Amino acid sequence: MTLTEKYIILESHRSRASITEFWDNGIIFIKLDDNSEVTLTDAKEHHAFLKAKFDGKNKLRVLTESGRYTTIAKEAREFSTLPETNKMTLGSAVIIKSLAHRILINFIISFARQQNMHMRMFENKDNAVEWLLALEDKSI
Repeated sequence: MTLTEKYIILESHRSRASITEFWDNGIIFIKLDDNSEVTLTDAKEHHAFLKAKFDGKNKLRVLTESGRYTTIAKEAREFSTLPETNKMTLGSAVIIKSLAHRILINFIISFARQQNMHMRMFENKDNAVEWLLALEDKSI
């Protein structure tokens, strides 16, 4: 049994371009649709879901899996890198599917480091989940 098979989905939400799940291990999983563009509205919807799960104390672990040929609009990218958007996030793991995703995530990681948030990219879900679960929240 792999790490990704050892969780229960407590809540699931379907939006225009993704499915967002809240797992019993505390991870929030965002699966972006293939051939979709993440808009500012989508990014704000993801942020609202995260905010609803944040208890004000324990920072969140977020796992995002991009779809094939998924893109992100400039406005959504800018919103996602704002410090106030990431205050409640302990770590963000992104499963990449292409060189274009790798280049984009490297760019976003440079902003995450400035905000004291852990962010890393992975090629498979098990490694990403393992890394997220190993993160320690030193702010509590």
